[in-house]
Amino acid sequence: MANTIPPYIVVGIDGTSSASWRKPDGSNSHVYRFVHDFQYGAMGVDRLFLDGPSEVVQGRDSEPILQKALDFVTSRLRALFPRQLAGTVQPAHALEMFDVNSCVQSQYYRQYYGDEYSLLPAQQGALRVPVQVNSAMLAHQSLSADQVRVVIVGHSRGGLVATLLARMLSPIVRVYFLGLYDSVDREPCLDGTLIENVRIVFHARRNPDVGSRWSFGNTSTQHRVDHYEESYFYTSHGGIGGDFVADASKVSAFGDSSCTARPDTRTVNTRGGTMVVDNRHPLTKRFGKPIEQICAEGRDNADAFIRNGAKRYGLPLP
Repeated sequence: MANTIPPYIVVGIDGTSSASWRKPDGSNSHVYRFVHDFQYGAMGVDRLFLDGPSEVVQGRDSEPILQKALDFVTSRLRALFPRQLAGTVQPAHALEMFDVNSCVQSQYYRQYYGDEYSLLPAQQGALRVPVQVNSAMLAHQSLSADQVRVVIVGHSRGGLVATLLARMLSPIVRVYFLGLYDSVDREPCLDGTLIENVRIVFHARRNPDVGSRWSFGNTSTQHRVDHYEESYFYTSHGGIGGDFVADASKVSAFGDSSCTARPDTRTVNTRGGTMVVDNRHPLTKRFGKPIEQICAEGRDNADAFIRNGAKRYGLPLP
């Protein structure tokens, strides 16, 4: 009997600076483990894991990561389906979906990209509109999810890259599953607000009551998909991705201290002398657990939310 299970192409993009905080075995990275574990019971799986951008402030190295992911998926699709994709339209190059008028003109892009892809506006000031997904792309896709299942997961800015990767595959195939671990933008040239060209989306987000990365916000919150689920978890932004800092002495200058262990009380100096005040995290008071325990449970629950959602729709994960 012929095999009726479609081949999988799985891509995972981790969060910012993951190359520095991810353990060698990947045990503290939900994205790494998702991609690694996907081989369980699967047939014909192509997998790619990519660390997130290393440029912390603006994540300007997100674009090369996005292009690498796009090249991997399209090359595998063409190897698997040479006849179906012969002579088909190439997907948009990653740079073509940037806000080219405000970003590509910068010194950064002139230095690293020049005008290799003819994206820079003419000297007369003509504006170029970035490529958008349109109905023609979706109506004439060469492949369907019955033929191949593209699965993409991403954490933090990796979630932004994952959302854009799904958009760029619009001319060829619809993404079957998109798993987002607290997707954020914080990249001046990319807009991942709208999820499109995806069938199923699960988005695990940090609960604002934890007080983690309050200035980050989230992206990938609007959608044109068949099924979208999101849920909030009591852990930090890093915890959603698999790792958080519990030891206050290990929090860097720009680190996230929202899940760090703290004593029940602290002493403060006032004009009238010293005073002992309640130092417990508000969530500790609400749930009667140390904040690091709350964050650990939230971390694990966030991963289970994504994995269980994937398994519910037939993806082979343990």
